[in-house]
Amino acid sequence: MPELSEIDYQILKELQINARISKKELARKLGVSPVTVSSHIDKLEKLGVIQQYVTILNPDFFGLTIEAAIEVSVQGGYIVEIEEELARNPNVYAVYDVTGETDVLLLARFKSREELSSFVKAVLSNPHVLRTNTRLILSTIKRSLAIPLDDKITNQKVAP
Repeated sequence: MPELSEIDYQILKELQINARISKKELARKLGVSPVTVSSHIDKLEKLGVIQQYVTILNPDFFGLTIEAAIEVSVQGGYIVEIEEELARNPNVYAVYDVTGETDVLLLARFKSREELSSFVKAVLSNPHVLRTNTRLILSTIKRSLAIPLDDKITNQKVAP
């Protein structure tokens, strides 16, 4: 994997804070030219370091106030098929292939308990799903897709 420069890390750190920052403003903040910023961003996109730019919406605004973590146990040999099926559901926003007592962990949002109940029952109706374990998420203490980059920029370890 190619090494990233200090400027690459600084750009990534700033983009994680505000992906809408202009290249001109980013260049000003970092003390480099907009052309330098643009070429570094192009490189980071081509390398797949930057995968996409997204707008994060507030699920509560859309009535998606019930959030659940659902563990799914699957009959051997069907895990990938079940994961792909679960991933197609619009209420599901994350599907993880995990180790432990269950095979799949998914995170999903719903407008009501009834909608959640219908979803879980539909999952359980698949003959290859052995069981589920649903946990309601009561409150979110931290949610972030950001990757800690401060230690890369300063070459120091960041405390947990």
